[in-house]
Amino acid sequence: MTEFFKTIFGEYNAVQLLGYLWFFFIGYVIYFLTEASGRDVQSEHTPVKWSWKFWFFDNWRRYLTTILCSYVLFRFYIEIAGHPFGNFDAVTLGLIGDGIAATVKKRVKGIAGDRETLTAQIIYEQKPDDEKEDQTT
Repeated sequence: MTEFFKTIFGEYNAVQLLGYLWFFFIGYVIYFLTEASGRDVQSEHTPVKWSWKFWFFDNWRRYLTTILCSYVLFRFYIEIAGHPFGNFDAVTLGLIGDGIAATVKKRVKGIAGDRETLTAQIIYEQKPDDEKEDQTT
């Protein structure tokens, strides 16, 4: 069983893996804040008011891709870079893994959500109740 874990995760122990996971998370948060602060509220496919629901349903496939990209980059880091993995490398791979996933999301329709439908639903939910009644009658 030990050989199996070494094959999957490399020569790292559980404490190192948890530490690197923490630094990956910091990289993801930095990239997320960069993207969230630069969102295009003038676009018809983005709600003007921030919505966690919109963010989740628009990005959940992207974050699964981020996890996969980060894992592959982490697992084969020594073979790619030629030097041992460190905490700064973990933050950098968090940024790179999420950046790769963001690019894939823009180019692959299966990963991107249906922004038009999602935006229409969020905008409808953000309207006051009296405006909702006017639209249904």
